[in-house]
Amino acid sequence: MILGGFIAALTLGWAGCSSSGHRITHTRVQVDSKLKPWSHLDFNNDPNNFQFVVVSDRTGGARPGVFEDGIRKINLLQPEFVMSVGDLIQGGTTNRQIINTQWVEFRSFVQQLQMPFFFVPGNHDISNDVMAEEWVSRFGKPYYHFVYRDVLFLCLNTEDPPPTKMSKAQRDYVERVLAQNQNVRWTLVFMHKPLWDYEEETGWSGIEAMLKGRKHTVIAGHRHSYTKFERNDQSYIVLASTGASSRMRGRAFGEFDQVGWVTMTDHGPILANIYLDGIWDENIRTDEMVRALENALEGKAVTFERMFTNAMYRGSATFSGATSQLLLTNKADMPMKFRARLHSTDQVHVKPAQVEQVLPPGSVATVQISLETPGAIPVKDLTLLSADWSITYDFPKVPPVEITGKHVW
Repeated sequence: MILGGFIAALTLGWAGCSSSGHRITHTRVQVDSKLKPWSHLDFNNDPNNFQFVVVSDRTGGARPGVFEDGIRKINLLQPEFVMSVGDLIQGGTTNRQIINTQWVEFRSFVQQLQMPFFFVPGNHDISNDVMAEEWVSRFGKPYYHFVYRDVLFLCLNTEDPPPTKMSKAQRDYVERVLAQNQNVRWTLVFMHKPLWDYEEETGWSGIEAMLKGRKHTVIAGHRHSYTKFERNDQSYIVLASTGASSRMRGRAFGEFDQVGWVTMTDHGPILANIYLDGIWDENIRTDEMVRALENALEGKAVTFERMFTNAMYRGSATFSGATSQLLLTNKADMPMKFRARLHSTDQVHVKPAQVEQVLPPGSVATVQISLETPGAIPVKDLTLLSADWSITYDFPKVPPVEITGKHVW
């Protein structure tokens, strides 16, 4: 006991063991009360646990910029390494120059990663014999394995040969690898096509039979739609997309851009599906953004003036058209992009139907609006008129920030 406070140097015991030996964790805490403001000091720091990321399909209709954004966000997550499940380039050609250009582009993305990336082929990567040769010339093997912290990683080729086959040579290879690694704590299989869900014989059934009775998890892609299967009391997972073509209808359809964040434990892998648009760096909202958006968020950037007609002042029960004005105010120190769509009805034609303007910093602008009718319309028969609008600011280091609104007359 030390006057002025209680200092406890705690040895939390053996946190776990690995091939490198035991690790002891120490912590020093200081409080001045008998009761402690924490639940316990059993830290979740088992050295046998580790984290890695799995990326899914990029191509099959790549949406520009999505995979590249995923690479930047993986660096924010800082996993130990990154796995893939194929469809990394568009392929579909025997032109070696085009194939080379596509691989150079993709490898330029991977070079931005701050951790290792493991390549697994998809049907877009090996769609013909020429592309298969090009794969071998770059990566040596279309299927391979490695062991990391007593976990076996099997990276397989579902285009052996294309399309949708797993050769006897590959099956024999898997049999040898499994025999040589019988006592690993888990086996993780990565491949492109979810062959367990195919009716035709592809060669997968033989490999699945070898895996039966072993603790394992299989992760695939190809369908651009997330689904989890349970087979042989194990998880078989098809990931959604990481930039590939998708209708992006959300979770109910399994359609979203994602990375899989996997924590490997002695009880098996724990998969967290992370939406790409849910990963942000520390600049997600800065003081500069707060100041720039203040006017817009207070509803002062876009103002629709009220409409007046002489007919209304005379107490008329009919409407024969009107004019109005849209006032735009940009108090930010950066340009403000404004877009609006003004909706006409069968009774009233609104002009203009669409407005697009870029306001310089600290500027204002007005837009004249007219509402025209073919004749006098009883006021009781009028339906509401509406306009949908958005303003956008382009901030450095973050995606554009958009604020939307709706005005009803």
